[in-house]
Amino acid sequence: MQLQHIQHAFQDHVLRGDAAIAGLVRDSGTLGVPERLAIYTHAYSSRLTEALREGFPALARTVGDEAFARLARAYIEERPSVFASIRWFGHALPEHLDARAVDDHGAMLGDLARWEWTLAAAFDGADEAAVGLEAAATVPAQDWPHLRVRLHGNLQRTATTTNAIEFWRAATAGAGQPALALHTKPIEWIAWRRDLATSFRSLDAGECLALDAAGRGQAFGELCEGLAVRVGDEAAPLHAVTFLKQWLADGWVAGLSVEPA
Repeated sequence: MQLQHIQHAFQDHVLRGDAAIAGLVRDSGTLGVPERLAIYTHAYSSRLTEALREGFPALARTVGDEAFARLARAYIEERPSVFASIRWFGHALPEHLDARAVDDHGAMLGDLARWEWTLAAAFDGADEAAVGLEAAATVPAQDWPHLRVRLHGNLQRTATTTNAIEFWRAATAGAGQPALALHTKPIEWIAWRRDLATSFRSLDAGECLALDAAGRGQAFGELCEGLAVRVGDEAAPLHAVTFLKQWLADGWVAGLSVEPA
């Protein structure tokens, strides 16, 4: 039998309990074939569970060890790892929890997992220089309508429908869990890394609109037109400039360019 077929048979046993590989494994004398295979099956599950616990520490503390072990086992069975790096194995855990949420607490757990993944993604984002306020100061007034903002690649956004971030803060601080609460409408959040520190804050609807426009490559003039629908023609430029100033101060901007249509 070719090595590739042996590897596939071994994988089928670890993932699905297929017994075909047993005929290719020798008894060691001290351990039988089932016991030898069980070592690898257990190691696979244990290592992935450990990776999930490391990636979602607040979630693990919130639900407790036994519940998290069950949660991890269900996720591993449904979504076997397909990544070369174990770092990315938990990418679908928030959606996995969303699909199994039967009450508000379940929705909170999905939000909490999504929040932890968002923070980790911001921290792991690519290193890239940010431009500061001085970059905007050099743009001539007549060129501002054509100014385009290239946002930093490590910006990560998510939304919560529950007070999951309060649960995250409590778990991170080792404090008691807060009372569960639902938002009347989703709250948008953004996370980013500057040097080795990860920061985050909430976003209002106007800033979300502006960030979406910048992310689509729209020019500053187009961004103002979009904001005008919410705040009016006169107020839109001031809102847009205020947003851009804050983005530059926070290190969210990787580049500014003037590109006439």
